[in-house]
Amino acid sequence: MKRFPLLFLAAGLVSCAPLPPLVTDPPEDAQTAESSSSFLAESSSSVTAEADSTVQKPFVAMAPENAEDSIPDSTTTAAFAPIAPAADTTAAEPGASSASLLKDLSVMQLPEALQRDFRVGILVSVSKAEISGNDYIVSTTADSTQGKKKSGSMKVSPSKSDSLWVFPGEGSRLSVNGKEYRGKILVVKNAKKLNVINVLPVEDYLKGVVPHEIGKLDASMFEALKVQAVAARTYAYHHFNSRASLGFDVYATVQDQVYNGSAGEAPLPSAAIDSTVGIVLTYNGNFIEAYYHSTCGGHTEGVEVWGLSPVPYLQSQNDMKNADSAWCESSSYSTWKKVYSEKELVSIFKKNLKESRAVGKSNFSGIQQIEIKSTFPGGRVNELEVLTNKGVFTVKGDRTRWLFQEGSKILPSAKFKIEKNGKVWVIDGSGFGHGIGMCQMGARARAKAGQSFKEILEAYYPGATLQCISSGK
Repeated sequence: MKRFPLLFLAAGLVSCAPLPPLVTDPPEDAQTAESSSSFLAESSSSVTAEADSTVQKPFVAMAPENAEDSIPDSTTTAAFAPIAPAADTTAAEPGASSASLLKDLSVMQLPEALQRDFRVGILVSVSKAEISGNDYIVSTTADSTQGKKKSGSMKVSPSKSDSLWVFPGEGSRLSVNGKEYRGKILVVKNAKKLNVINVLPVEDYLKGVVPHEIGKLDASMFEALKVQAVAARTYAYHHFNSRASLGFDVYATVQDQVYNGSAGEAPLPSAAIDSTVGIVLTYNGNFIEAYYHSTCGGHTEGVEVWGLSPVPYLQSQNDMKNADSAWCESSSYSTWKKVYSEKELVSIFKKNLKESRAVGKSNFSGIQQIEIKSTFPGGRVNELEVLTNKGVFTVKGDRTRWLFQEGSKILPSAKFKIEKNGKVWVIDGSGFGHGIGMCQMGARARAKAGQSFKEILEAYYPGATLQCISSGK
């Protein structure tokens, strides 16, 4: 048995067949109850809300609930100098008519610190992992010429070494716990555990994000795939080094963006990425926080729902197609209803007071009144007041969704009304997700109606500027 600085346990060849496509359910640190592990080795599609100490941000993105319906760094990489494609390069692709919109985009110089491969934490704080492939190179440094060639599978677990690099064989890809990935794999120590990191170009990373965040869709919604590509690319560049203390840039889960490696890649999403290569959203010369969500219910919100200061390009926006219907009306979460008995609510509320950050009385056995004291411009709850038999407690903003958490599920959105009907409490709600930024189901409908990706982005990120990034000098 060969011993590297990380312990390798020889094993037979393992299947590289990808796992089923991963689609997120309710969002973000919203998923605290589904939290015990998001690691692929444990086949979970949710994560803890425990954020990296270097950056504590509200959740970003989530796939629509029916996304499957259509469905200083030593790492080096080739110079990345993407420019918006010329019209004739997209002529054969859906959405080619929008190529003319790109001609006047200004070029943004990519900061030198971002001219490297992207790092995605695919397994975090695990005790072991299995890596497999053909003719790959294993090295203790980022220099593949210093490593040794290996084929088949190997198991890695913590040892005295801080890191281990695995480089794919020519024309092949590596698999981690049976799931295939583009690019390289970096294994680093995390206390007495391991972090397994996929290191690859941003454009390749997006191919494992777009189809899982907005669905694979069909050609009629190609512009929506382009919208998602631009938003996801912008998010990636904005979040370089955001998880630096863990050795990577972003999680591969809803804690950042859902990334599923090579599993679920599809020609149309990949074409959308290629046709917008290097295009990002900026504000005052900086990458924006390109938040997005599944279903807005006819009106988006600003970041104020998270208790944050207003952001110019993330303002509350009317997203109605006409007086009677929202752009996202095709979503099954366009409207929804919940019914609770008083006994159920007492139990649910007492369990969730801490998680919802409630302020006020906590020792109660009855609920006398529930009142929405104020709302945000888009209709989501700003302050919810609950009068109990022992006094009052209040919950604010998006955290009201956690107050009603049952098991792993929070309320679909904070856009709701609540009233007592006889012996039960009835919630009538609309939307799915935090409601900030792009409404993915709305983007899909807008694309199908003929809007260009530029028009859709302008609708959801007002004031933001489309630019092409370049690493050229």
